[in-house]
Amino acid sequence: MIRALLFLLLVALAACSPSRQIAVSATDAQERAGTIARLATHIGSVSTQPDVVAEAATIVLEAQKIEHAAASIHEALPGVEDQTPWWASLLGWGFAAVIVVAVVVLLWQTGIGQALRAAVGLIPRAARTEAALAAATLDPAQTENVREWISAKRAADPLFDVAFRAQQEKRT
Repeated sequence: MIRALLFLLLVALAACSPSRQIAVSATDAQERAGTIARLATHIGSVSTQPDVVAEAATIVLEAQKIEHAAASIHEALPGVEDQTPWWASLLGWGFAAVIVVAVVVLLWQTGIGQALRAAVGLIPRAARTEAALAAATLDPAQTENVREWISAKRAADPLFDVAFRAQQEKRT
């Protein structure tokens, strides 16, 4: 059911523009009026009854009026501007937003988002502070040691603190 509704919605959105439909209909009316005029002219020329000849002449005149009206439509058509309904524009923007969110989620879940953040230099302050302390613990010229790094890590990350306490309890 939902698939059918989505299909109908896509067909409605992909349908040709109203100005194109007007042009096609005007051309069709003009061609049919020409056919009617030719048939009425033929009937008038082969008929021997005066009423039929008079009616055929009237039909030809009416068909010519229809042809003229269709030609007028074609002349006015370049000034017609198609307008998108507000709900169709909103729907388009909604689909675009969904696609953008899906791409962001996909990038983040695959880890590519974090790699892009690192490449651009958008590293959080806590990570930079922790990295500086870890680098200082490896530098023999610095006074920081592993204990200070662990205490800073425990203070910055509550989950790490809980996991660290659990590991310490296992050891005692």
